[in-house]
Amino acid sequence: MNRRLRLESGVIVHYKKHEGVDWIVKKLVFAALVMVIVLSLSGIGTIAASKTIVIGTIQDLSATNALWGQSQKRGIEMAVEDYNKKGGLLGKQIVLKSYDFKLNVQEGINAYKRLVSEDKAELVLGPPISNLLLALAPITETTKVPIVGEASDTRATSQRPGKPWTYMFASQPTCEDYGATMAAYAMNELKMKKFAVIYNKGNAWASQIAGAFVSYVIANGGDVVGQETFNWTDTDFRAQLTNIKNRAPEGLFVPEYLMQASQITKQARELGMNMTILGPNSFTPPMVELIGAAANNIYFVNNCAFDTPKAIEFTKRFRAKFNDDPTVNAFFGYDNAVIAFEAIKRAKTTDPAKLVKALEGTKNVEGLIYNYTFNPTTHRTVEFIPTIIKIEDGKYITVGPYQR
Repeated sequence: MNRRLRLESGVIVHYKKHEGVDWIVKKLVFAALVMVIVLSLSGIGTIAASKTIVIGTIQDLSATNALWGQSQKRGIEMAVEDYNKKGGLLGKQIVLKSYDFKLNVQEGINAYKRLVSEDKAELVLGPPISNLLLALAPITETTKVPIVGEASDTRATSQRPGKPWTYMFASQPTCEDYGATMAAYAMNELKMKKFAVIYNKGNAWASQIAGAFVSYVIANGGDVVGQETFNWTDTDFRAQLTNIKNRAPEGLFVPEYLMQASQITKQARELGMNMTILGPNSFTPPMVELIGAAANNIYFVNNCAFDTPKAIEFTKRFRAKFNDDPTVNAFFGYDNAVIAFEAIKRAKTTDPAKLVKALEGTKNVEGLIYNYTFNPTTHRTVEFIPTIIKIEDGKYITVGPYQR
């Protein structure tokens, strides 16, 4: 049988001699229906994606820093909920994709790559762990998916002075800010001269803060009589603390994440070490609950006070939603999301180059902690209003702002 082929709108139509128009029409309708079904099936993800913006977050949700990770994730969830109630971003709803990296850097790298390649995340928030952000910084130069976190270690945002990592941004003060400010307050206001330090040698954040504290003390005529270290998995610090006790410092600086900082504080008091304990913002809630009777004679430097109207209102909302108190990382999680979402709004797109420009142009963006402005040459917030907080009789007492 002779056949003629003709292409109509991408469909090959077979014409048979001696067959009528009805036969041809039926074939065309059938082919069209097949194409519609195929296109519909292949386009489901695209259609859904066009109505949403995917934002990722990587947190420790199950290891020793899970209290912080869970709290930060919840803070981000609250920001997503607030923005979605107002219409989302660029007319699309925000979808949050979250991964637990179990405080393992390689797990965190894998999670970031999964967010980029599989989930098609436009931007990633967190985590509050400098070690992971240090590892992710060079990877972002290839993926071009920005990260807004709060790495205090400046190496996570800068390749070298004046040369930032293109896609890395940090909303938290630097390790030097924390360490030097606490040292200055202890020396100038508490009139201490003799100190000891204990920290996790594998924790980039802790090591950098400890170094800043020690440098300030020595540069200003103080004495560091002991520096003790430990590892990530350690839970018994009595040997290191006994060494410190024998050197009789006036102040013990503990720049460590929440769980290990609380264990060190409790064990120090159990050993009869009644000197003043000093810390960074890891001593925020729920530290008091974790250390119980040891919650006395402690000073730490924080990013904000907890008794401001914004902090009080956020805490009320957080408690109502999660039946729990927020850690400082819940505040950071919320604020990081606000910084990122406002940048997307200003850029009017999630195009990486335009989004980076918008993030670099962050100016007076209102958050819970600060009104944020980024330095485009460092990709860090220019604000740091250190607040000294005292823990006494199991209560947090705001001493007030302190500038060194």
